[in-house]
Amino acid sequence: MEQTNLYYQQHSDRQAGPSRRLPDITLLDMINFITLAYQTGHDLKDTLYDYWPRLRQLHSPFFGETMTRDRFLQILYFFFVFSDNSQRPDQGEEYDLL
Repeated sequence: MEQTNLYYQQHSDRQAGPSRRLPDITLLDMINFITLAYQTGHDLKDTLYDYWPRLRQLHSPFFGETMTRDRFLQILYFFFVFSDNSQRPDQGEEYDLL
């Protein structure tokens, strides 16, 4: 969770500046994210966007009531980072991301 937040902060500072940054990811956000990611394996849809449909007849309330689509996608985008990019050695040096 710490590295996910750090990577998001580094990314947002480069893109839009700290004033446009969304709130840090909390432990509850991570639990909800993992719960929803797990649930997508049981409720198969074509795309991630289909879990938060705008059409009422296709609505799955569990997903929207647990977390917004944009928050889920934000966590998904920054989730799989386990190292601090600012500590990365210079180009050409051997470096293991894990």
